Amino acid sequence: IDIRGACEIQLSEEMRLKETDNRTGAVAGAFIGDDFPTGKLRYTMRNDYMFKAVLQKNKRALKGLLSALLYMKAEDITEIQILNPIELGDAVDEKTCILDLKLMLNNSSVLNIELQVAYFKDWVERSLTYLCRLFNHLHEGQEYGEVMATYHIGILDFWLPGKTKEFYSEYRLMNVKNHEIYSSKFGIRVVNLKAVDEEDIVKEPEELYEWAKLFKASTWEELKMLAEKNDYIADTVVTLRELTDDEKIRMQCEARERYELDRLSYIAQGREEGLQKGREEGEVRSQIKIICRKLIKGKSLEEIADDLEEDVGDIEHIYNAALKYAPDYDADKIYDEIYADA
Repeated sequence: IDIRGACEIQLSEEMRLKETDNRTGAVAGAFIGDDFPTGKLRYTMRNDYMFKAVLQKNKRALKGLLSALLYMKAEDITEIQILNPIELGDAVDEKTCILDLKLMLNNSSVLNIELQVAYFKDWVERSLTYLCRLFNHLHEGQEYGEVMATYHIGILDFWLPGKTKEFYSEYRLMNVKNHEIYSSKFGIRVVNLKAVDEEDIVKEPEELYEWAKLFKASTWEELKMLAEKNDYIADTVVTLRELTDDEKIRMQCEARERYELDRLSYIAQGREEGLQKGREEGEVRSQIKIICRKLIKGKSLEEIADDLEEDVGDIEHIYNAALKYAPDYDADKIYDEIYADA
């Protein structure tokens, strides 16, 4: 990513953010009325296309989320540059199939915000890969000391294997003996939406918990309740409603749902094929061991076939391969001999 050369979507981001902040307290009351939708949401903020579209389109909503994620006062966020914007409504191609938000904040830090709803076994390794790529943003002639603080933030809806179940976790490089932080410029944070439904897990900070409930919300009634308490969330809901009414956006949200369903289907199919192959291999290995035991007893091919109630032609290849490894009859070597060219 060419961070220094990234263009702002608006000509004066700082001025725009200040202007939109003046609407605080007015937005929620303006959009909540008799015509506010009810019932189930067609697309929630857990749809990664809607997630990116809403936060790209509404910088004030993004500012509110960042404030909660980074423990910052909203007024201290004066400049937000989106480094990987998409053309809203256009189809997602291979280059933009991962709909993360890469941001530069206040021209002093770089962030990647990733929404991952479906279970991803190697997410820890993937997050480290993304973080390291993003951290490597110095240009020729720059000093190492000029590297900006870089963070990868995951909004997940599954528990990370082997990690403590927490609502909000922060990971940094540190000395394992005395817990001294090696650098505050490099870290990973995880918001776990699974914690929303867990009564025994502490949900702090409270403001971020409200955002987590927004992501988990499945009805317009839930969104209305959240919007009445938080103007930044109200802004988010306004934009979500607006984009839900946009046919092009709906088409892309639906395409993302199909993509995810297909991906999960391919994974399940591959797993089933692997299990089937494993079962078949197990049956062959078992048959090899049985034939070897009968060979040790001196039985002929015809006698073995009769004992197993098999046709001679069905086991002859195993019989012939096993003879090469007499008198030890190593079952693994016999199996490899049979399937050497498979």
